[in-house]
Amino acid sequence: MARWTTKAAAGAALMMVMASTLVGCSNGDSGSADKGNAASSTTDQSKGAEAKPAKLVVWGWESSNKALKLNMDDFKKQYPNIDVEFQDIASSDLYQKFLVTANSGDQVPDVVTLETSHMAQMVDINGLSDLTEKVKPYKDKMNQFKWSDATKDGKIYAMPWDSGPVAMFYRKDIFEKAGLPTDPQEVAKKIRTAKDYMDAAKIIKEKTGAYMNSSSRSVSDNRIFESMLWQRGLWYFDDKGKVTLDSPEVIETAQYLTDMMNNGYTFDAESWKDAWLNGYKDGKVATIIGASWYVGLLQSWIAPDNKGLWAAAPMPKWSEGDKWASANDGGSNLAINKNSKNQDAAWKFIEFMLGKESSQTKYVEGAGFFPSLETTYSDPVYQKPVEYFGGQKVQSIFTETVKQVYPQAYTKDYPLANQLTSDAFAQIFLKKTPVAEAFKNAADQLRKKADRK
Repeated sequence: MARWTTKAAAGAALMMVMASTLVGCSNGDSGSADKGNAASSTTDQSKGAEAKPAKLVVWGWESSNKALKLNMDDFKKQYPNIDVEFQDIASSDLYQKFLVTANSGDQVPDVVTLETSHMAQMVDINGLSDLTEKVKPYKDKMNQFKWSDATKDGKIYAMPWDSGPVAMFYRKDIFEKAGLPTDPQEVAKKIRTAKDYMDAAKIIKEKTGAYMNSSSRSVSDNRIFESMLWQRGLWYFDDKGKVTLDSPEVIETAQYLTDMMNNGYTFDAESWKDAWLNGYKDGKVATIIGASWYVGLLQSWIAPDNKGLWAAAPMPKWSEGDKWASANDGGSNLAINKNSKNQDAAWKFIEFMLGKESSQTKYVEGAGFFPSLETTYSDPVYQKPVEYFGGQKVQSIFTETVKQVYPQAYTKDYPLANQLTSDAFAQIFLKKTPVAEAFKNAADQLRKKADRK
């Protein structure tokens, strides 16, 4: 990729973001994560009280800000001189607004929440503060794949918050009606591979009339597609940066999902819109191949009245012999605006919210977020039965599956690759373009627009 000026990079990245389909993502001791940072003042109440007065503005979407607020009482006890204002911004708007902020040198926000899928793009515009030295105590304590997209030229520009290990969420009532097992362990044995998943979809359609999953013919967000690729150790690009969108394995995966839709197993609805939400609420759709953050979203927004109807099992692998058993879908990070006048206070906020085990475990129980901070995984909160999921210890699934995720980066060209793939699926479904042809065209466009081989 040719070097761009900051202004040119911001302008190009803004166009990419505007074009892409964007979505979102206890009582444990503070533990080693708190003790490990000798340079910080997070465990010293007196130093916290002496912190320079500051007023921080934090940008995030509603669910992320709501989660951070779970720790605000404790934060204010430690840092009474630091006030925090949370501003709720939809993720699709947040990236556009921050690109403008970075390009114009605005001092607000001080702290910004960024999804991992768009992290590298935000890093590339040179609008974030260098946190390399500050995050050193946490480098070995986080999911290692979370650092890649936050890193540029050996410097780190964000602190990981939560990860998105993928599982299969399923409606027990639909499975039971179809004559399929409903116990998570039995479901895991029954649906081990992509073929098993397709077979179960056929049974569910014939016995119940329900769909197996949900996606849009014309405006796909590609989440199932991307999760299947990631689980196989594949992506839009290989580890040398070459475009792989037209590789046989990627085309094979796209053909599988095309067959799911054409066979009537996929509910045609645009993600996060009313029809999509109603499909889950009303029992029209049997499964979600989705990230850990669905634990919170199902309860709070997608289907809050479905208590006891949902459960979770590991995601199906492409084939039983695959090296990797799961995928990552999103997750978030906190970063500091390079132009903020409250750099020290902003870091104190980030470190308190993401470096403390006691802070992170509150997100598990209170918001359904799955921390990237691995030193929390032995906390009892992960073994706590979740009433919404019929008492299943659903969070314990992710402490295992996160270890089985192929370690790769989204890269700064992810939004462009995602949009071109969505366009390819639209060509397939609306214009009957053969899968291989549509993906070859998309790959060629990606090579040209991203200046990749």
